[in-house]
Amino acid sequence: MIRNYGIIREAAARVAKAAESSTDALRQGRVEQEPAFTDRMLGAIEEAMQDFESKGVVWQAKTLTNLGRNAQEKHFGADFAGVLSVNLPGFIVQKGFLAQAKLIEPNHGFSRDEFERLKEQCALMLKLTPDSFIFLYSKGGVAVIPAISVVSSEPRNPHEFYSRSISRFYEEHFESFIGDARINEPSTQALENLRRTWEARRLLYLEARAG
Repeated sequence: MIRNYGIIREAAARVAKAAESSTDALRQGRVEQEPAFTDRMLGAIEEAMQDFESKGVVWQAKTLTNLGRNAQEKHFGADFAGVLSVNLPGFIVQKGFLAQAKLIEPNHGFSRDEFERLKEQCALMLKLTPDSFIFLYSKGGVAVIPAISVVSSEPRNPHEFYSRSISRFYEEHFESFIGDARINEPSTQALENLRRTWEARRLLYLEARAG
């Protein structure tokens, strides 16, 4: 995105603040599983970004979830896909990333079998796009690591890898350092088709347009 718009940090901070509500729920014991955390986080981000307006830019947001028959029994590479559409004067882009969720504390033991399952999920995502990441959930917050780090490593706790805060990750996503451009037609049906193609359980769509 073009620097002159001056909206990156504000928008990324808004996303991070929304995600923090899920971390609060985890600390308080109101969330205990990865799917519930992910649903809560994506819903909070959608609510925070829908109709958010700043410096002449208006944001829209929506989420799609796989609710098909036997949905939870299917083998997915990604827990969610993040899609960004920017349509501003002098700058137009549509792009996205894949994310696998992992709920684990930094000092928690992580077995070889658990790591191998995570590595397999990362490999599935990387077959579709190099813009694949692990969203690590813990009581300390949400950290993001590249999927390529996992498939390149021997078993270890994922918190040992270099990571980005969710705020920093979304700054880089909005700045276009992160994102796969193989996305088009941001209609609801196109997004659903994209979710299926990318084998993601959920999809978060964010759009920025001139107000």
